[in-house]
Amino acid sequence: MLKKITYQDAVNNRIFNDNVSKRIALVIPAHNEADTIGNVLKSVAEQVGIADHILDIFIALDNCTDGTEQEIAKYADQLNLYLFKTVNNKERKSGALNQVYRLFFGDLTSEALSDQHLRVVANIDAFVGMDADVYLAKDCLLTLYQELIEQYKTGAVSANYQCLLPESINAIPRNDPNREYLLKHGKFGGPLSRFYTVAQNVEFSTWTIKQKVNNHTAQIAGGQCSMFRPETLRDIYRHFKMNGIYSNESDTEDLLLTQQIREVGWQCKISDSARCYVDSMTTFRTLYNQRKKWQAGIIQYMTKAGVSTAYARQLWSQELLMGFNLLIRVMLVILIPVALMLHEFVWSYIWFLPILVSAMLNTVATIKTPNKRWTDVFFALTTIPAELTIWFKIIVHLSSWRDSFRIEKVDGWALQYQAENGTLKHNYNWLYIVMTLAVAIVVGFHFKWLSVDLLVTTVKPYLHAAFNILTYLTITTFVFMLFQLSKLRGHYRA
Repeated sequence: MLKKITYQDAVNNRIFNDNVSKRIALVIPAHNEADTIGNVLKSVAEQVGIADHILDIFIALDNCTDGTEQEIAKYADQLNLYLFKTVNNKERKSGALNQVYRLFFGDLTSEALSDQHLRVVANIDAFVGMDADVYLAKDCLLTLYQELIEQYKTGAVSANYQCLLPESINAIPRNDPNREYLLKHGKFGGPLSRFYTVAQNVEFSTWTIKQKVNNHTAQIAGGQCSMFRPETLRDIYRHFKMNGIYSNESDTEDLLLTQQIREVGWQCKISDSARCYVDSMTTFRTLYNQRKKWQAGIIQYMTKAGVSTAYARQLWSQELLMGFNLLIRVMLVILIPVALMLHEFVWSYIWFLPILVSAMLNTVATIKTPNKRWTDVFFALTTIPAELTIWFKIIVHLSSWRDSFRIEKVDGWALQYQAENGTLKHNYNWLYIVMTLAVAIVVGFHFKWLSVDLLVTTVKPYLHAAFNILTYLTITTFVFMLFQLSKLRGHYRA
């Protein structure tokens, strides 16, 4: 079944034909998802059914200009599909979702929903929010529902996420006329793309296991796939008076929703075994823009919440640790060459401890990652992925904090969408800065304004104190890392 609906259909009770059956409502926002929506719906059609419930899929077509609607229509014989075209939506994903949820909770600026329609809505036992590029394991929805109803206090349950590993580009014959299209739109990539994907999976695994160790308390009920109790969303709708469920004030709308759910008295859980698979970011640019968008939302939450919530305090401690990691690396790069020039360098095994724990952290997380390869585990032992990940995070954090002070805020959604579609213009500001510094240094040495002796003489009086500070920072970071390692203990898996 495929049915096109509007808000007026909800007002006049024209959406549902069956007024008594129990229902699960699955909500998917879609903006130009023709390449992925078909496989998403295929995974939904293959779900193990929830007994005595009808599964209804509500898809918000948000300014689609490709063949998304045509791809959806192919599953009209297998699923109950309701197509809702957004109206004058300027709030991207959160706006599209809010317009759909108004079908169930009403639009505060428009006509009220009919009583007959609201009686049918009362039969909805759970709402599922998922993205249009997420593929569900066959028992995902059933597991989420069982965990949601296990305790009434549970307001949301989030699935476990893993990225799909790109297939080798060598699988596509070079004389295939569709090769270029498949490389751009298909799930293919080279060794570097698979490296990015594995790094994302290890990061997801670490994050998931830490939540499970913490009594399965979810830090974020992720938009990729989470199930909500209707009473919880109704409380959000009434308490925050946003005329919707999601706020447009944050680049990470699901983070803010999770905190709001806790604020009105509900708990958010991470599922023990429900799993879904997402498309990975297979290039540096797409991964960078995705993480910048996420980090921007986190910074917005941190600066607004201060230290008033446990999650905010945890985020600030992570920022402090990130600062320590940056400072340690900068000091090592500066102090060791100077100490060698002065013949005063003394190796300390304390500096080796974080490297050892880093290898252990990365290896344990990789071992506990589903669908791992033996090459991933071996590479994790070298600490190379961990070190590259830390530098990547440092760059993202510094860039995000810089953007947070801008008067004109950066549109994270637009940057990520452009990067994924290859339309993002390259920004070479960093290259200009590096070239300017390099020229300045060369000119300084040429005119003898700078010299190695001057640098050494300037640093020498502070050398021993700097090494002491470096040692203290290293020990502090080592303790933090041991605590993180303890979070990966036990039988929990990602």
